[in-house]
Amino acid sequence: CVGIIGMLLAAYPLLLAFAVGCLAGSLPTVYLMRCRFERLKRFEALLPEALDLIGRALRAGHSLSGALQMTGAEMPDPVGEEFQQAFDEINFGISTQEALQNLSRRVPSTDLGFFVVAVLIQRESGGNLSEILSNISGIIRERLKLFGKVRALSAEGRFSGIVLTVLPFITAFLLYLIDRDFMSLLWTDKSGLFFLKTGLVFIVIGAFWMRSIVRIRV
Repeated sequence: CVGIIGMLLAAYPLLLAFAVGCLAGSLPTVYLMRCRFERLKRFEALLPEALDLIGRALRAGHSLSGALQMTGAEMPDPVGEEFQQAFDEINFGISTQEALQNLSRRVPSTDLGFFVVAVLIQRESGGNLSEILSNISGIIRERLKLFGKVRALSAEGRFSGIVLTVLPFITAFLLYLIDRDFMSLLWTDKSGLFFLKTGLVFIVIGAFWMRSIVRIRV
């Protein structure tokens, strides 16, 4: 709809109107993905503190479900919300194993998976769970520090990738505003269409290539 309205009001070419429409239609999905990423990032940042709280509660003599309840009540969201839901499931009769597995499925975090696996193994084989959780929280903190260093070192590469990906579209838009007849050859001439499609393919390939270079998993 945005592309059609733009084409009617501003006499945009069909290809440009379609591109604008696709971009506008993808904005809600991009926004939701961004919110999901920010929520997961905040969860992982608060998880070491939550594990320390559970470990202290266990050392004080509380059960695991009681420690989960304390974490849900005292930790801010989203950690408090998710652990409170896990405690509510246990309180309603679901087994601890199933409640923790549900928690791991709701939050796709590798660090949380370590916690769930550690608890399930400890319940089968025994051991000092509070000490295990303390070790896991320490590992997570060190991983987050290393991840921050990696992001700082790769910031220049990410910025260069964004600039190189966006620059052709900005240049094309400015040239279209300056000389529409010159730019219209890209979608009216057969050779122009070929170069336009080829250029878009190479832009997408280059964007994914640079993303794979600067994306370092820790």
